[in-house]
Amino acid sequence: MALSEAALEPLLRLSLASGVGPQRLTSLIRHFGEAERVLATPARELALLPGMNASVAAAIAAQAGPAGRASTRRALQAIRHAGAVALTQDDPLYPEPFRVVTEPPYLLFASGRLEYLRAPAVAIVGTRTPTPCGRDAATRFAAGLARSGYAVVSGMARGIDSAAHTGALEGGGPTIGILGHGIDVVYPPESRALFAGVRERGLLVSEFAPREKPRPGNFPRRNRLIAALCQGVVVVEMGLRSGAQHTVGYALELGKEVMAVPGAIDSPQSEGTNQLIRDGARAVTCVQEVLEELEGVSATAPRPRLERAADPPALPLFDATQESVYRALEPSPKHVDALVGETGIGSGVLLATLLDLELQGVVEALPGQRYRRLRAE
Repeated sequence: MALSEAALEPLLRLSLASGVGPQRLTSLIRHFGEAERVLATPARELALLPGMNASVAAAIAAQAGPAGRASTRRALQAIRHAGAVALTQDDPLYPEPFRVVTEPPYLLFASGRLEYLRAPAVAIVGTRTPTPCGRDAATRFAAGLARSGYAVVSGMARGIDSAAHTGALEGGGPTIGILGHGIDVVYPPESRALFAGVRERGLLVSEFAPREKPRPGNFPRRNRLIAALCQGVVVVEMGLRSGAQHTVGYALELGKEVMAVPGAIDSPQSEGTNQLIRDGARAVTCVQEVLEELEGVSATAPRPRLERAADPPALPLFDATQESVYRALEPSPKHVDALVGETGIGSGVLLATLLDLELQGVVEALPGQRYRRLRAE
């Protein structure tokens, strides 16, 4: 069951250390058996472990002191205020689909009805700037799916996400919001009433520590969990460069069904959805067609299988520095000095970050300290 505060405190204190992400947290707990032993280990010994370095080890050691305890107390207060609980990978309530994603979160925070983690689910995603027609379609699809017994999963963002959660609540069914920030943070701020409704009648889930603010690099991470938790994804109004492309990419990678609501041929908001249909996604115009695709209740003519290589592919999981550098790059080469000026990042850190991005296959190094982006957003 969900962790008690006493059990959560050392684990949360460890997870708040700078540089301790899901993989390191999982590795450290598996190695030492419990967070208290990690925090009690001298930094010089931690630094010798595989996958560790001196700076992360020092950050962990600092968490054992007064400052670390104070930040953990504030995080615990935020969890209480949000009415949230914490789950680990060892908890029977931990969602099985999360175990197969890139960097499975070791620690999850949830607020609401935990039983919905076991419900059959459909994700509804799309642009943050929908047309009235797109917003109405997302609301209607969500309401119908909720009435049919499916939990509607989305990211609590503006636009299609908010319409999907609203529709599910109006349909009287479950809805799950996967957050790109702390469980206690409301973003966007104008969605305070929607957050309250989902907390009360649905479920909010986050892998990010309490009080964590929304950052650009958090949302691709969030999208992989949206894709994992559902049986299929319905895309409503998605541009060619929309963040919803990440969710589609992860869904295809995980073998999930991808469906798209056709849009006007001259609407920028529908360029991505119409492209998905050309690439082989099922075009859906009503809830019944979604149910047919998920449950096989109607024979359909064979159609091309949508491949993982949908354009553009999902971005890798970037940290905040990598995100800043990546977005400053362009398909045409840029000199390191120009990147320093644009990002405000020191040359040493910048060069190390560029090397990381090059190893991930998203940046190319050219002669004369010039770099260019290889992937579209």
